Amino acid sequence: MNEDTLGRALGALRTTRMSEAASDRVREELENAWRDRASRQTRRRGLVVPGFARAFAIAALVFAVGLGTLRAGADSPLYGARIALEDGLVGLQADPVGYLSELYQERLEEAARFEATGNALAAGRARDAQEDALRLLNKIEPQAQQEPPQPSPSTAITLPSPSPTPEATVAPTPVPTPTPTLAPTVRPATQRPATAPPTVTDKPVTTAPTPAPTPTQFAVHVTGTVTYADSTAVNDACVSLTLDGSCVATTVNGKMDFWLFAKKYDGIAVYVKKIDLMSGRTLRGKITGTVTGPTLVLGNVTLR
Repeated sequence: MNEDTLGRALGALRTTRMSEAASDRVREELENAWRDRASRQTRRRGLVVPGFARAFAIAALVFAVGLGTLRAGADSPLYGARIALEDGLVGLQADPVGYLSELYQERLEEAARFEATGNALAAGRARDAQEDALRLLNKIEPQAQQEPPQPSPSTAITLPSPSPTPEATVAPTPVPTPTPTLAPTVRPATQRPATAPPTVTDKPVTTAPTPAPTPTQFAVHVTGTVTYADSTAVNDACVSLTLDGSCVATTVNGKMDFWLFAKKYDGIAVYVKKIDLMSGRTLRGKITGTVTGPTLVLGNVTLR
C-alpha cells in the first residue's frame, strides 16, 4: 500500500455514515458509562471525612497518648517517654527548683514502692530517673540560695513576769484564862476521839504526747575540693552519691559543686573516682557530711 492508496481510503471514510442501529447502540453505551462514572464519584464524596473531623481525631489521639504517657509507671514501656516529657517541661516552669523537688520526691516514693513489691527492674528505672532529676538541678544552678527563715523582732512574744504571792498570815491563838473549879462530883464524860478528815488526792493528769513533725526534703548546695596525694587539683573526676554510681557532677579545677535533695540531719556520703591515664588505675576517694541547712560544705577528698 502506497501513500495514494491510503489517502483514497481515508477520503472514502469521510463520506461513510454509520447505521442508525449502530449509532443508537454506541450512544446507549456512552450514556451508561457516564451514569456509572457519576454514581462512583457520588459514593466517593459521601465517604470523604471533613477536615475539622480529622483534626479533632488527631488532637484527641495526641491527648490520649500524652495522658497515658504521663501516668505510665516504672514498669511500663512508656516510662522513658514520661521521664523525657517531664524533664522537657523544666524550662517552662516559673520555679524550676520547686518543680524538680516534686519530681525527685515522686520518683523516690515510686522507687520505694517497687522495691517493696520486689520489682527490681522497675525500682532501678525509678532510681535512674531520681538521679536524672539531680543532674537537671545541677545544670540549672539557681543564683538565689534558700536561707532558713529568721524570726523578726516585731514577732517577739513577751511573757508577763510572775507577781509575788502574798504569804498567808496566821492569827494568834488566844490563851484561855484559868478559872477556879470545885472538886468534881460527877463522873467526867468520855470524849470521842477526833476523826481526821479524809485526805483527797488529786489524780495525775495524763497529757497526750505531741507527735514530732516529719522533716521534709529540700534542695542542698554541696561544695568541696578534690586533690591527688601530692595536693594537686583534680579535673574531670566523677562525683556520685553511691559507690560506682552515675555521676551527678564532675570536678573543675579541683572543686566539686552540685545540688541534691535531703532532709535535715541526713548523713550524706560522696564518692569521687578518676581513671589515671598513665597507669590505668582507678583512683577513689570518699567523704561524708551531715545536712544542717541549705548549704553543706565538705572538706578535701584525696584520691588514692
